[in-house]
Amino acid sequence: MPDSGSERTSDLSTVTVIEAAGTPAAAFAASLLADFGAAVVVCEPPGGSPIRQLGGAAVRRVWWPIIARNKRSLALDPDHPEAGPIVDRLLGRARVLVRDERSPAAWHARAAARPQPPLDLFLHAPGVDRPDLWPWSTAPELAAAATGIVALTGQADGPAMQPEFPLADYSAGLLAAAGALLELRAADRGGRAPAPLAFGVHEALLRMNEWQLAVAAVTGRAEPRNGNRFPMNSNIGNVFRTRDGKLLTVSAATPSVADRLLTMIGGPALRDDPRFRTTADRQRNMDALDAVVAEWMARHDAAEAMRLVRENDVVVGPLYDAADLMADPHLAARADIAWVDDGAGQTLPQPAVLPKIGAIAGTIRRAGPAIGADGDAVLAEAGFTAAEIAGFRRSGAVWA
Repeated sequence: MPDSGSERTSDLSTVTVIEAAGTPAAAFAASLLADFGAAVVVCEPPGGSPIRQLGGAAVRRVWWPIIARNKRSLALDPDHPEAGPIVDRLLGRARVLVRDERSPAAWHARAAARPQPPLDLFLHAPGVDRPDLWPWSTAPELAAAATGIVALTGQADGPAMQPEFPLADYSAGLLAAAGALLELRAADRGGRAPAPLAFGVHEALLRMNEWQLAVAAVTGRAEPRNGNRFPMNSNIGNVFRTRDGKLLTVSAATPSVADRLLTMIGGPALRDDPRFRTTADRQRNMDALDAVVAEWMARHDAAEAMRLVRENDVVVGPLYDAADLMADPHLAARADIAWVDDGAGQTLPQPAVLPKIGAIAGTIRRAGPAIGADGDAVLAEAGFTAAEIAGFRRSGAVWA
């Protein structure tokens, strides 16, 4: 990225990344690097990146422009007999190769054979690395089920509920991008080639949900599902619907906040009710307490409820949907949502480059490209002549 006075060039502006992957985890890791200036080339096999085909029509229409933003596309068949020189030359320019279990084997094989290979950043579903120890499916779509998170979601008397968005994938991509930066720095400081890094897609959520392992070790059992309440919860915390249909979340995690909430709802009589007076009392009567809070919420519109909780210093907040996010003045003031030309003549809202890191200005330079849109430029930068590029296209090694 250019240096423009108040901004300084990101260290990633000199980093070339080859993305040869087909899962959201790997693509998101590369996307984060691209946001901060890395030159990411998506090498799409025949038919295009599998990510282009994920979801229904509405999802496909918008997901690729976002997850492939700031990247360039090269339509390359790495298994083609004439593709070897292209793969080798691209790997020779790259600092990072991002791949997963869906990557063509040629990328890993040729990278590993190089005297100075790029950082091999491998994101994989549970069990891919040790099939001898994992008798279950290794489909990456099931990674979230191996994190411990899904077993905790849902009502106590109902089935577990799996979040139908790529929570495990994006969390793993974030962890992998951070790991790659740490390894690149360590390699540069040590004057050595970067060591390969492998991340299980389940590992980030396992780390985030760290308390459940310790609690199970102490109590001798796994915590059960508990609806919207935190497992082991002895305080007031749930989601409630207001009179005008809005959802508000309550968190009274300390005795003082719980006292203020109960006093606001029912005065000293409710605060001193023997069922709710102490933390232990509330834990024994949580369903009854939820019913009291729900009844109060149902008698107030969201705006009035939020006015009252602010006046009483009670911790309550709205649950935003997409429309709320785009209308919120605070998010707008922070420029947390960007509108980007999708390459088809329309603008598309998407999260801005986050996090905002001081004077390092990450930017959205373009939406995800069409298949092979940057092939000639990428190959020319790799040192191939126009005649050689034309020959690759005639042979089918470069196919779009």
